[in-house]
Amino acid sequence: MSGCDKNMYQTLHCHTTASDGLLTYNQVLKICNTNNIGVVAFTDHDSLPSAKVVKYLKNSKSSVKWVIGIEISSGKPNDFETNFSPHIVGLFVDPFNKNLMNHSRLAKKARIERMTRMVKSLKKLGFNITEKDCLKASGGETVGRPHIVKAIISKDENIVVIEKLKEKMEEDSKINEKLKEKYEYMMSAGKDSYPYTLFLSDDSYIRGVYVDYLYKVDLDGCVKLIRDAGGVSIFAHWFTEIKKCDRGCMEKLLKEDRIDGVETVYGFFDDMREEFIKQRKILQDLVGKYHKLESGGVDAHTKKHLVDFAKNKWYAGLTVGMVEKIIKSGKVDLSWSSLSNTNP
Repeated sequence: MSGCDKNMYQTLHCHTTASDGLLTYNQVLKICNTNNIGVVAFTDHDSLPSAKVVKYLKNSKSSVKWVIGIEISSGKPNDFETNFSPHIVGLFVDPFNKNLMNHSRLAKKARIERMTRMVKSLKKLGFNITEKDCLKASGGETVGRPHIVKAIISKDENIVVIEKLKEKMEEDSKINEKLKEKYEYMMSAGKDSYPYTLFLSDDSYIRGVYVDYLYKVDLDGCVKLIRDAGGVSIFAHWFTEIKKCDRGCMEKLLKEDRIDGVETVYGFFDDMREEFIKQRKILQDLVGKYHKLESGGVDAHTKKHLVDFAKNKWYAGLTVGMVEKIIKSGKVDLSWSSLSNTNP
């Protein structure tokens, strides 16, 4: 149906330098090609590929099938009391839809302001960093936290600051059990996680540096933007919101047709495999009950994400056939993809 190898993995959630990813579209396609990933959806944060990029994709000779999408950082539905902020992935969207393009422009402007505020706070912590450094790290496009981290670690003196903060967190964790758990998790996750755990998250060790998104549309508004652009709306990585949006909350969204589907493959790490399996079972039951769509993937931002995903054959194997089922639902227009309704 899709023209892709039935045994190849799929990631319907992937980022590029158009938002907070560290890879270009071309680099993503090349890495997927060498790692048995047959389908990739470009779902940058509140960002769409430019006309130049769309032309490049249309003319690409890559054997990897692609889908144009977007990941919108939404606010909670207006009728929900619980304050959660889900990410809604739109798949098969028209990148030239005026309302979606306008949303992207507003979001990009807000992200620049967000980065500026975080840079000011980072300087107060002793980091040698500028707005120009962050823009350079992002390639001059939308700036996200991975780009800020890239700018920070590019200077040796900043590595020293990170090490001092890590040592201070270790010392404080000796008298704080919750902090100790967070510190141990950070150490097990490796150096790449240090900046996020230490100061660049909403629940980080040092508060006041992280700035939440400054521009958001409520969930129903986000879904309308996606549907009006010809796409389907997918609730992304439930584990990030599950404490605020539980099973009942998710069921309400699906039952009332507030979203078109959910990611049933997401955020997998070896230390949360059992929890992932439990969550996946809940989501698949709800998807089946309300005849909704399943999507998912590695949520890639780096080459390592894609490579590690492909190496885990059990996990990556869960994505095989996903896009074919979405196409079979009849809910998407394949114009903004390299997929087709014809057999290989």
